[in-house]
Amino acid sequence: MSDTRTAPDATLYRLSLYHCYLSELIRVGAPARITSRAIAEELDIKEETVRRDISFVGDIGRPGAGYEPEVLFKEFTRFLGLSEEYPIVKIGSAAMLAALEVVFPPDRYGVKPAAYFSELPEDAGTVIGGITVQHITELPDLNPALGIEVALVACSPSWVQVALDLLGQTGVKGVLLLTPAVRVVRPEGMSISQIRMPCDIKSLACKCAASPGAVGAR
Repeated sequence: MSDTRTAPDATLYRLSLYHCYLSELIRVGAPARITSRAIAEELDIKEETVRRDISFVGDIGRPGAGYEPEVLFKEFTRFLGLSEEYPIVKIGSAAMLAALEVVFPPDRYGVKPAAYFSELPEDAGTVIGGITVQHITELPDLNPALGIEVALVACSPSWVQVALDLLGQTGVKGVLLLTPAVRVVRPEGMSISQIRMPCDIKSLACKCAASPGAVGAR
């Protein structure tokens, strides 16, 4: 059976997308079976791509009969190395951390915040979702028993590099960076995925202006 080391990054990303889609489907009431064609149509991906991606996970279901959503979801969970409540650490102001609880509710997305840190001294001691916020300088004391390998960083730009360096000391291997820092130095052994919203908005604005029929187009 294949494992994550044999799957291309693009495949791993799409498998994560399928995992999220099935999570939502199961939450609202999934059908008894679902086909690769149905997944492809819902996510606007070629059917053959979906089938090829699933083949990396293993021999699941029967040709032409589709898959049991719950079984497929569990197999994706196993293949991606996740758990029912995958522990992560989040870094940002208390206001940002509270907002992230609303945008990414743990009970819906299968990731469980295990520790919160803020760059603002006045945030220390604030309780969000039952977790006490600590100051970012306490990151090196993160309990290894929590088993945290992934962090979500949404602190102010001036604290991004500090956060990354401190996370590197704790053994965190992956970071989703939401702060629009243009340049960061990646700690050795760490993978960083970054969303640069200002840049993405500018790119989108350019695409809209260049599209036929766009408002103001000449």
